[in-house]
Amino acid sequence: MLIVLSLSCGLRLQAQEMPPDSTVQAPPHIDIFTLLNMPNDDDYTVRLHQSDFIKRLVDNYIARNNTKKTQGFRVRIFFDNSQTARQRVYEVEAAFKELYPGVPTYLSYQDLYFKLTVGDFRNRTDAMRFFNSIQRIYPGAYIVKENINFPSL
Repeated sequence: MLIVLSLSCGLRLQAQEMPPDSTVQAPPHIDIFTLLNMPNDDDYTVRLHQSDFIKRLVDNYIARNNTKKTQGFRVRIFFDNSQTARQRVYEVEAAFKELYPGVPTYLSYQDLYFKLTVGDFRNRTDAMRFFNSIQRIYPGAYIVKENINFPSL
């Protein structure tokens, strides 16, 4: 639907050709319109001519879908119901965030258990790869199937 709207509203891109070996890395949390208009170190430029209506449509689409969840996998690194579990789960979370600052953490209390799960993996392969990388630090960790957040655009 967005493609049809963008074509009908006269979206026009003009760009110079990029060499095949060059890659463009998007800074985190910058929308596509800002990214396209950013100056770069090379002599390549992109000119974007569009109505504000298109930008508002895309912004609304992104905002609406940021709260949606999908079925995926996470790695549970803490699961305990002892008397000290509340304090320990916060300590484990702080230590994990220090080691892996880019990986999201999710604390929950369910059925008398404090649980700490980490990551948002769309498939078991990615979850297993991450699980293998932390298994020595968290030997009791295991993979769980949960509703995960959509990756940010």
